Amino acid sequence: MAIINYFEKHLKTFTVKAHKHRFWEIICVTDGAGVIKTENNQVVEYKKGQIICIPPNLQHINDSSVGFKNIHLTIEDWNPPIQRVFLIQESDVSRDFCNTIKTAYHYFHQYPINYPINLAYANVVEAFLDILIQQSNTARITQIIINEILNNYTDTTFNLDQAYNLTSLSKEHTRKLFIEEYGISPSRFLLQKRLTLAKQLLSKKDEGYLRINEIAQACGFDDQSYFCRVFKKETGVSPREFQLKLLEDNKIY
Repeated sequence: MAIINYFEKHLKTFTVKAHKHRFWEIICVTDGAGVIKTENNQVVEYKKGQIICIPPNLQHINDSSVGFKNIHLTIEDWNPPIQRVFLIQESDVSRDFCNTIKTAYHYFHQYPINYPINLAYANVVEAFLDILIQQSNTARITQIIINEILNNYTDTTFNLDQAYNLTSLSKEHTRKLFIEEYGISPSRFLLQKRLTLAKQLLSKKDEGYLRINEIAQACGFDDQSYFCRVFKKETGVSPREFQLKLLEDNKIY
């Protein structure tokens, strides 16, 4: 169960020196703008209305030329599927979250950390954060996977882990988001792209001189036998039978 173990405000501030926390730090920016700089050279610019999530044990500096105000907390036993500083954009949900934080701040400084109302607010904060991260990440993360597949599906050395490694989420969580948005898994999408190209090559007259193993290579399969097995499983016929059927039906272009 998540526990809020630190809760504070910054009134108008220009610089917070290098520091780090044992747990995730969540910052609701209530005024101004600035930049977070981390020890691993990540730079995140923020402004009023946004929420900053900073991982545990990551040294960082908060700097602003115009000054900023915020409410910030650290939350224990919360394990989001992100591994770096993450910025949540302003939305109706984020505004509700920041309003909740303002109320929770009052009770945190009035009662002990483990007081029932503070434990309840910690659960609400955790639930809000999970929703916000999913909403902010889904479109961007799935587009990264789509782009990487489209750019590399004809490469026999391409591995989906290359795409997964470009995201800030775990492999399994990324796969789940992709399925929710597109109805199929990334591996299924990759296979469909390769088989669609294979059918196109098999049905083109000017590609008629390509051997099956050459078509397999051109479509991203480094093993002809595997290509033939997968093709037959998906279409019901082998690549050669598929081509012969097109010839019989006069559908070779």
